[in-house]
Amino acid sequence: MSPGILKELHFFGLAVLRGMLILALYDLIRIFRRVVPHGVWPVALEDLCYWVGTALLIFQLLYRENDGAVRGYALLAVGVGMLVYHQIFGNWMVNRIAGILGRILGWILKPFCIVWGKLVQVLRMAGKFYKKKLKKSLKEFIIMLFS
Repeated sequence: MSPGILKELHFFGLAVLRGMLILALYDLIRIFRRVVPHGVWPVALEDLCYWVGTALLIFQLLYRENDGAVRGYALLAVGVGMLVYHQIFGNWMVNRIAGILGRILGWILKPFCIVWGKLVQVLRMAGKFYKKKLKKSLKEFIIMLFS
């Protein structure tokens, strides 16, 4: 094979690997979202950072390996890498790792949740007690004002 074709095959392989890396990074974000649920704005910010990072990764690949020339087969190779990763690892990895991390965090945070629950319970009881005292004091104060 000619050196030019070998160089193009090498570039194709790197683009496939880059596509796999890009989707693996998104799977990390998916795992984070499952373990730590959060609202719309943080999700939008995560997605924005992901897409900027993805663009930089693809730009870096094209700049270093292909002298900045955008070729259709390079983008196709990135897509192939993403598809291969998703078919082989995608959902399995996200479900497995998110489940494991969820169990670990649940195990670690369980004592804190118990303490937090007891604290809330004590504060509610104290609130009820002081609410009764406050009502009684207000009632006595009003009676004192108008008598």
